[in-house]
Amino acid sequence: MSLLRHGFNYSLVPMLQRAISLVMLYFYADWLAEAEYGLGGLGDLLLGALVQLLGFNMVGAMTRFYFDHESAEDREAVVSSSTIALALLAWVVVAPLAYFSDSLASVFLANAEGVVRVYDVQTVFLLVMLTVPFQLTTQCGYTYLQIQRSSRAFAWVSLVKFTFELGLRIYLVGFAKWGVIGFFVPVLIGEAVTTLLLTGWVLWRTKLRFRWRVLRPMIAYTAPLIPVGILQLGLHYGDRKLLVLFTPEDALHEVGIYDMGYKLGFIVTMAMLGPFVQIFHPWIYGVKDPDEQRENLSRVSTYGILSMTFASLLVVLFAKQALDHLPEDKDFGLAYRVVPYIASGYVLWSVYHLSQIPMYIAKKNGPLVWINFLALWVNVALNAYLVPAYGFVGSGIATLGTFAVLAFLGMYVSERAAGIRFEYRRILATLAAMAVASTVALLADDAMESVASFGLLENLVTKTVGLLLCSAWLWLCVVDVQERSQLVTWVRSKLPGGGASSRG
Repeated sequence: MSLLRHGFNYSLVPMLQRAISLVMLYFYADWLAEAEYGLGGLGDLLLGALVQLLGFNMVGAMTRFYFDHESAEDREAVVSSSTIALALLAWVVVAPLAYFSDSLASVFLANAEGVVRVYDVQTVFLLVMLTVPFQLTTQCGYTYLQIQRSSRAFAWVSLVKFTFELGLRIYLVGFAKWGVIGFFVPVLIGEAVTTLLLTGWVLWRTKLRFRWRVLRPMIAYTAPLIPVGILQLGLHYGDRKLLVLFTPEDALHEVGIYDMGYKLGFIVTMAMLGPFVQIFHPWIYGVKDPDEQRENLSRVSTYGILSMTFASLLVVLFAKQALDHLPEDKDFGLAYRVVPYIASGYVLWSVYHLSQIPMYIAKKNGPLVWINFLALWVNVALNAYLVPAYGFVGSGIATLGTFAVLAFLGMYVSERAAGIRFEYRRILATLAAMAVASTVALLADDAMESVASFGLLENLVTKTVGLLLCSAWLWLCVVDVQERSQLVTWVRSKLPGGGASSRG
């Protein structure tokens, strides 16, 4: 139950963020044109990709190596050494990129001629470059809180940061009319302030211990993950660039619609996967018995995939109803066509992401390079084939196909590298529910558009039945009898009077 309690604290703010972000999509769709929104999506992805490339794996290594050391001084050195090293590396890389932002912006983002202002593209690129080092060092501060299992402090810091950034973004985009630039200025300020206060406090608490003896094995551990970061940059960022490449006209317009559907499609997995991993990593690394560790990995991985699938059902089935409320004078409403593919793809991404953990524990990261290399080629090939025929929907199908390959290869290699046995029957049964829900959504929405007698009521009834059947399947066929009993008992204990009732 401790895992659930910390998991709740870690997931509370991200879930709140995603819920508010979902509401804010309606305002952004009104305040920004499709091309501006597309540029914002490209900038957001570039930021995430560079953070991943420059050292996010080192942040993960902090958790992995912290528990390998027994002395308090060495543990403090793990945190402070990696934070200092990441900050130096990030600034060395992004400083020249920022200096030449006028020339590089169109290469990394998009050619803005005749679509959005060149100034906007260049400014977004510059803001992204300046944000990267601060975001990396902020993550170091958050990771220290996770290691200490200070989930409540983590939640409060995240909430204050999010509230500040959201308020400033609403003012800059909605009232000051800064356009897409107003998206990124609050992020830069929020990351810089959090680095100064949170990470500054962490470095003070760990006494700025820099030890090469401690840092060297962490670098060796993360070295194979550097090319993995580069390849995953292509996996998460490349579809937008490929959509631009293979779309002859109105490329940013297509990217804007696609990004709207993408954000809605991955909203649940991204809100839940991060908090789940944040608490799961310190917990599983603290289990010393190898057999117990493998058993827990297998079982809890299934729980994570099941939870993300169950929560994604609503998004998959009712995306069109959510997007139908966007401004009618813009084409954002068409994004519903891609949501089932993206949501299903990111459930598969969670399968792959969880399959990496046994390799991290065994310190056998090498296979991740060729797995991601192959997946990237699959992604490029699928986009090249599908985008000319199906436009932005083709990119969504390519994402689904790519992450399916990743999930299969990740589990296959992890079993052989780390000796873990995943619960294939339960995982496949979980994914089957996602596939059924996606099929129901696609068929029902297509019928609503093409069959005169199939209106909104019929659409909602069909989807509601699909939701109930898929939920029942997960509850009865994936969750076993003992787990159902334990979960019901735990929920009852949290209800008003539940504890007293159970004791009586």
